[in-house]
Amino acid sequence: MPSDVLALAAAALFAVANLIQRGAAAGVPLESGGPVRLVLRLVRTPRWLAGSLLAVVALGLHALALAHGSVIVVQSLLAAGLVIALTLEAAQERRLMRVAEAGGSVVLVTGVVLVLAVGQPGGGDEVGLAEQLITAAALAGLAGTAFLGFRLHHRMRLSALIMGATAGACFALDAVFLKGLADTATELDTVAVAVDVAGFAAASVLGNLVVQRAYQLAPLRFVLPSVTAGDPLAAFVVGKLILHEHLQGGAWASLAVTAGLAAMAAGIVITTTAGAPVVPRSAETESEPAGPTAGRIVTSVPEPVHPDGHAG
Repeated sequence: MPSDVLALAAAALFAVANLIQRGAAAGVPLESGGPVRLVLRLVRTPRWLAGSLLAVVALGLHALALAHGSVIVVQSLLAAGLVIALTLEAAQERRLMRVAEAGGSVVLVTGVVLVLAVGQPGGGDEVGLAEQLITAAALAGLAGTAFLGFRLHHRMRLSALIMGATAGACFALDAVFLKGLADTATELDTVAVAVDVAGFAAASVLGNLVVQRAYQLAPLRFVLPSVTAGDPLAAFVVGKLILHEHLQGGAWASLAVTAGLAAMAAGIVITTTAGAPVVPRSAETESEPAGPTAGRIVTSVPEPVHPDGHAG
């Protein structure tokens, strides 16, 4: 189906953009300020801007996919970008994917396949004022969760998990507003369009602030799996409870979806706990380059540290 192809193409571009942006964010010292100051600094970085340009192209494909498909389907297919992103990061670090990384990714993608292939979600309501207000309230709750995640930054993996999942949920909510824009693109309802634009902007800004902060705190392999899984998990809740999208296949579909959601959660845990002990950011020296390996991961066999240390 066209929406499936468009969603997969968007997933590939988002994966490359995430890797490039994470490389730029990792180069900014943690002590340089809060997330807003971090983004203001990153917008002057050519590497981060290049990643943002790719993300804009991916967003266009994402909107087209939502115009022809359900939120649950499109957001779940975006999870395919996880395997691409982790493979690229492993290549950048000149190593093979760790067994837990690869295994967790397989479990996560298997869960997505179960939800889509057996559950066959579809249908649903158009995005109206009631859906917009409920989504906005959920977004306010996510802002509080993001603050909690950052307060736990001394526990890198837990903080990365919370902030990544929060960012993923924000991207699921911005998909609701994006779908509303796609549905009303040819109509003249200026109020609905204005609310969708404002909601999409708020969800996108919050999600990007949170994810850039998470990229600054931890390697991509700790952050991106929870971002990737948080999106379709939140999209499933949004699709069912807000847009009333339905499953095909009766009891078997419900069982498959339950197993699929459990597999997604298991994939998050497996992948985000992969690797070796983490060295806190405060232990880094000024002479160390900021990158996925420098000052972050200690392994039994030291990994090579590259002069650049960035993705892309």
